[in-house]
Amino acid sequence: MPQTPVIKFGGSSMQGVDRFGPHEDRLLEECRNAREVNGIYRLLAQRRNAARAHRLKQVVSEYILPLREQGMIPVVVVSAFDWATDKLEQLAASISGGPDPREYARLLMSGELRANASLAIALAEMGCPARSMTGREAGIVTKGGPVGALIERVDNEHLMSLIDQRMVPVVAGFQGYYHDDESGRDEVSILGRGGSNLTAVALADAVGESSCAMFSDVPGVFDCDPRENEAACQLDEVTAEELFTWDPFPRVIQREAVEYACERKVDIWIRSAFDPEAAGTLIRCS
Repeated sequence: MPQTPVIKFGGSSMQGVDRFGPHEDRLLEECRNAREVNGIYRLLAQRRNAARAHRLKQVVSEYILPLREQGMIPVVVVSAFDWATDKLEQLAASISGGPDPREYARLLMSGELRANASLAIALAEMGCPARSMTGREAGIVTKGGPVGALIERVDNEHLMSLIDQRMVPVVAGFQGYYHDDESGRDEVSILGRGGSNLTAVALADAVGESSCAMFSDVPGVFDCDPRENEAACQLDEVTAEELFTWDPFPRVIQREAVEYACERKVDIWIRSAFDPEAAGTLIRCS
């Protein structure tokens, strides 16, 4: 079986730095020249989609195809495009102060489904066979109900069959499924904020990899939040045990993902999604 590195891209990594593409400074003027509100909306949507398409092709060419050229079949996990989950949460809150958990989970998981299908299209367009997968299709079985679930196990048969066919699985992060005893049916679940990290760790364990890589808009783990402190220093390596003593826990990685990684002995790399040569930070969990 080919080597199967598991790599995960966060929401900002999927969207890219320029959310509306090049020449964003001209966008306000273009909006002012639009004749109607719908025209502004269409302009923004077109520019945003063009920027996403450009960024997805960057991700493919700079991060995924180089692995394929080395004979590897990477398993790719994606978060929703930047801000997508926030917008879906706002939509749910605008409708109801207490939305049904099942429907809330299904609404939020749609963000990752747009992202992974789009990346699979980009991979195929650039000559790399790929297949987008929901959490359920990837065999991610959870516990804890529809919202805020945790991964219990991964049934990897379908995932491994794609790898055997040399197709790149592109898995929607943040989601899985569980058996609802009350209805007697399987239902979808979401893993909580940062849950795509947990998805990546679980899939690395499921395909027999000793580590996985999270590609982020932050190039590694810092001794304090680099977004708030210019003097923050990036670490080359840190143990999970040390991270668990930090208050607050670093935002670049989900705590539950590190806990799962320690249970399954899977190391985690935090790396830059905008500089493929940067080494990043190794979180030792094994």
